[in-house]
Amino acid sequence: MQYPTLLEYMKAIQNAGVNLDKLAHLSVVLDGQGEPCHISGDSSVVFKMQDKTTGKCYALKCFTKAQKGCADASSNSSSVKFLEKELLVLSQGKEEKYPVLLMDWVDGDSLGACQLKVEDMATVATKAELNEAITDEFGVKYSKDGRKLLKVPQKLKGTYSIKEGTKIICNMVFSECDSLSSVVIPDGVAVIGNDAFSYCESLKSIIIPDSVTSIRNSSFWGCSSLSSLVIPDGVTSIGNGAFADCGSLKNLVLPESVVSIKGNLFCKWNGEVKCLSPNFIFEDGVLFNKDKSTIISFRDKDMTSYVIPDYVTSIGGDAFSGCESLTSLVIPDSVVSIGDGAFSHCESLKNIVLPNGITSIGFCVFQHCHSLKSLVIPDSVTSIDTLAFCYCSSLKSLVIPDGVTSIGDGAFCTCESLTSIVIPGGVTSIENMAFSGCKSLKSIVIPDGVTSIENMAFSGCKSLKSIVIPDGVTSIENMAFSGCKSLKSIVIPDGVTSIENMAFSGCKSLKSIVIPDGVTSIENMAFSGCKSLKSIVIPDGVTSIGSGAFNGCESLKSIVIPDSVTCIGNRAFEFCFSLKSLVLSKSLTSRGLGI
Repeated sequence: MQYPTLLEYMKAIQNAGVNLDKLAHLSVVLDGQGEPCHISGDSSVVFKMQDKTTGKCYALKCFTKAQKGCADASSNSSSVKFLEKELLVLSQGKEEKYPVLLMDWVDGDSLGACQLKVEDMATVATKAELNEAITDEFGVKYSKDGRKLLKVPQKLKGTYSIKEGTKIICNMVFSECDSLSSVVIPDGVAVIGNDAFSYCESLKSIIIPDSVTSIRNSSFWGCSSLSSLVIPDGVTSIGNGAFADCGSLKNLVLPESVVSIKGNLFCKWNGEVKCLSPNFIFEDGVLFNKDKSTIISFRDKDMTSYVIPDYVTSIGGDAFSGCESLTSLVIPDSVVSIGDGAFSHCESLKNIVLPNGITSIGFCVFQHCHSLKSLVIPDSVTSIDTLAFCYCSSLKSLVIPDGVTSIGDGAFCTCESLTSIVIPGGVTSIENMAFSGCKSLKSIVIPDGVTSIENMAFSGCKSLKSIVIPDGVTSIENMAFSGCKSLKSIVIPDGVTSIENMAFSGCKSLKSIVIPDGVTSIENMAFSGCKSLKSIVIPDGVTSIGSGAFNGCESLKSIVIPDSVTCIGNRAFEFCFSLKSLVLSKSLTSRGLGI
């Protein structure tokens, strides 16, 4: 890939609201001369961005050259997110979307510090590093330069001393080493990666050296035998769930040096906390930021109800995640922002009222809230993000307000009790798996503005008997309606040109379907397993019929393949037991096996 130049990025970022996709709510911060605030290096440029609604700042990194491991970087830290096709840039006369890295802006950071953050702190063990790794006498792998501890065998037991010169302990290195009782970390190690020691259930003691500055997500999650741990005064960031479910750990001291804490640090843990950092306040089991406007973490795993104080304006990402005993929560109208995953895995949560000021329901906010039966979404909300209500298995009714224009991937995936839903008129796309697995869903209204029904959007909606696809839809993607066993009839609008792989596979009750004249291809297994389908007319414009396209259509009696068809895939009509006549195209140039 040829990447844009600095100048091309500068032009694109000045119109960030138009050229950014999922980050269109951000605008670039200007310097004293009215130019985008930025710093550039040999292979990238970093812009300072701001969300005008919340006032929060971010660092946005764009690439002028290819860099290894950028896609992996977002899993290294809760403060780094990789977006593959995000920024539209006019480069060399052609408009194309390019990847970016979004990082939280920490007050006191320079743009230069943000630029180096991803490369210097990468905790992913890449394939290249593992191929060139140096292995010690215990089977433990280190990077060629000795800076990164890459991998250890799970059978490692007793005490292990990490080699001198190690700087980074990579993700999941010691994860589930059940027989490991002690680890010696040498001075010089700076970063402890995601899940580095998670579920080391026999780990009783570990000393974190003063050189460590970052303890990443879930680093010590599930270390049930760990009875004491000292976080050194030098650690600046602690990730989501770093010490979660450490049942034997009685107390935890957050040192003065800590400036960043992500998510629910105390998930499934009820020990004593002492906060020495001036950046946070710990009070009555709740960790706040320094002015108490944001809830960072909620400690009390046994508490059943909580009233959020009215001075709180923001609930941080994963703040209440994993609070399995919490049944009700009162959120005041002062709250205008709820972070990603804020209430995920609150499996007993039955009652919650959302305040009128919020504008979005973020990524995984209510994921796995199995007891949540109903919820009123305020009219102020304009977007429902990816997996927002995924696995809310008791959710029966929900009204999506008219102002919502975006429903993300898997937003209502596996809401098994949801019986009906009306999608508001401003929505233009039914995203991947948006309603997949909603097995009780009987009716749904798709607005006229929708142009695409994406992969698996309604797959597994076993109770859905009928659906009207609006005329504006031009794309029905892979497995969009697969497994809709009760669906009896459907009309595909004229604008659709392709029926994608397995789009209607397993629709056992489907008796009739009208394929519009504009369709040119019927892809692999598009109607496979449609046992009740008796007849179908393939229009003259179709040029290809994919493998298994009508496989298992047991009631299909006759079919005429128009002369426009040049290619039929393998077993396209296999197990069509009632098929008595099949008229093949005269133009056929490629014919698969067993048709």
